[in-house]
Parts: sequence; structure tokens; C-alpha cells
Amino acid sequence: MRIIAFNSSPRDNQTSKTEMVLQKFLDGARRAGAETETLYLRDYKIKHCLGCFSCWIKTPGRCVQKDDMAEELFGRYISADLAVLATPLYHFNMNARLKMFIERTLPMVSPILKDRGERTGHGYRFEQVPKVAVVSVCGFPEQEHFRALSLNMRMILGDLLVAEIYRHSSEALPAPPLAAKVQKVLAAVSQAGEELVREGQVRPETMTAVTQDLAPRELLNQLANEHWRRELGQG
Repeated sequence: MRIIAFNSSPRDNQTSKTEMVLQKFLDGARRAGAETETLYLRDYKIKHCLGCFSCWIKTPGRCVQKDDMAEELFGRYISADLAVLATPLYHFNMNARLKMFIERTLPMVSPILKDRGERTGHGYRFEQVPKVAVVSVCGFPEQEHFRALSLNMRMILGDLLVAEIYRHSSEALPAPPLAAKVQKVLAAVSQAGEELVREGQVRPETMTAVTQDLAPRELLNQLANEHWRRELGQG
């Protein structure tokens, strides 16, 4: 299996919790025999979709814009067996960089409408399109904050979506007092990557381990507030 991950985090790899969780997931995928590669969207020029539908009519399957998305990233995306879309949670959804990337995958689909059961959709113009796993993190201490992102990804990706790895309390992952619990979480993330490659899905018990609490919510909120008060010079 050839896996290409697209990380949309603007942070460097030393501070990005998106990167931390993503790489644990890919570690597990490699353990199962997959070949993996990570591309960082912050390193590429991606223009906004023009909404011109030239990729449907004038240049079928190809965007008319000249940027890194049209000339490199789109081709890399559709060549993967599995694409991993990784994003920090911004305002309860994917960040703008990943949204631009996804909008620019429009050349992948045909304009002809199809009945997809509960709703109308488009077919794919290429014989092979990648399955997709989504990885995201947020600082809030509840899993509930990913609800809008999950609904969005399910609407966009439909039956291409094969896994969702969402990790709350991510800013607490480097905290030394939580190291033992963090190791269990990250081991479960790695196990999820391995299971997806070997079995085509992530087991429910593995997802439970991925999303387990690191500490009581009240303690995590207290630690977060102490951090921000120090940053604000309030002690």
C-alpha cells in the first residue's frame, strides 16, 4: 500500500501536535508493510479554486491554474492508495489550508450527477482514486469538538473515508506528568495505522484507546489556564 499524508499544520514539526499524532499513525502503517510519505502543505503554493469548472469542461481532469496544486499535489493525491489528510482543529473544523487543498481536488470528479442513495453526488473520472483517512487534534479536553469536522469529512468524502483519528487534549501530550497515559494513547494511534493497512479498518477498541482521557477535564482546564496566565504575564 502506498500512503501519502498531507499535513496542513502551519507549525514546525517540533511543536505541531498534528505532526506528532500523524507520524505515530504512519509508524503503525509502515509496521504493517505500507510505504509512506508526508507532504507539508505549508511548503506549497495553493491558489483558491476559481469555480470556473474548466477542469470539467475545457481541460477535463486538469485545473487551468498554474500552481503547486495543479502541477504536483493533485497528481500525488490521486496516485496514492491511501491519502491521509491531517489538520489541526480551527474553529471546530479543518483549517483553511486543507480546505483549499480539498476544493482543488474537484478535477477528480465528473460533472454528471449520480444517485448515491440518500443524496445526489458526482462520479469519479479516474479509474483509481485514493481511500482517505483523516487525522486531527484539538486542545479542548472533549472529543465532542470534532463533531462538525467529522460530519464535514463524511459529506465530502463519502465512501472514500475509511478512518477518522481525532485526538482531544493535544496540547497536553508533551506534559511530563501525563507521560504514562500519553504513551498508551500514542501506542493506540500507531495500532490504528497498522490495523487500517492490515484489516482495512480500525477496530472499535483501538479507537476507544485513541480517544481516552489523559486526565480529568477540570485538571486539564486548570493546567491550560495556568499556562495562558503565565503567557499573559499574570503569574
